[in-house]
Amino acid sequence: MLGRRSKDLRKSSRRKLQTTGWIRLGGGFAARRCEVIDISDTGARIAVPPQQPVPGEFSFALDRAREGRSARIKWRKGTEIGLEFVPVSAGGT
Repeated sequence: MLGRRSKDLRKSSRRKLQTTGWIRLGGGFAARRCEVIDISDTGARIAVPPQQPVPGEFSFALDRAREGRSARIKWRKGTEIGLEFVPVSAGGT
């Protein structure tokens, strides 16, 4: 049918957040600020300054004092990045 949006195929529902998030590179202590646009159980959409490089994998947290969750980039569009949380393996490897 024309005029209908395609069904959202995400694994979990998103919620708009509009808050500050933190990116940690390579397990380091320094945290880079980002804007969290929306988030779900499986990932998030963030915005970073244009001059801020972000590698393919990093740690992401909503609280600067916390270690965060492992994440990897799923897509990039301008200053926005779609990330997915990397599941922790049951074997610890």
